[in-house]
Amino acid sequence: MPMLEQQPRPKEPVQDEWGTTTRIGYEDRPAYHAPRKAPPKRKGSPLLRAIGGLLVVGGIGWITYVVTSTEGIGGLLRPGSGWPARPVIVCAVGLLILLLEKLIR
Repeated sequence: MPMLEQQPRPKEPVQDEWGTTTRIGYEDRPAYHAPRKAPPKRKGSPLLRAIGGLLVVGGIGWITYVVTSTEGIGGLLRPGSGWPARPVIVCAVGLLILLLEKLIR
């Protein structure tokens, strides 16, 4: 019995579990994609942003040092002096500079 040449079967639509023949989640992408938009440039002064950020980070580091030193948290709070300790003031000044930089835009 000679082998018969098999011919490809005509493509039948794929049936999914819901009885439809469309596959919405797997649509073909077009050959051309529009380029992505560049993110908008940040407004404001980069110098003020850098100074404010350094003051905040430095103040947090200084606060950590004071709290973990021999003085403990009592050296940071000083309730009798009326003013907060210098590390808290440095951190607050950094935050004020960052707020000022946002408002100047």
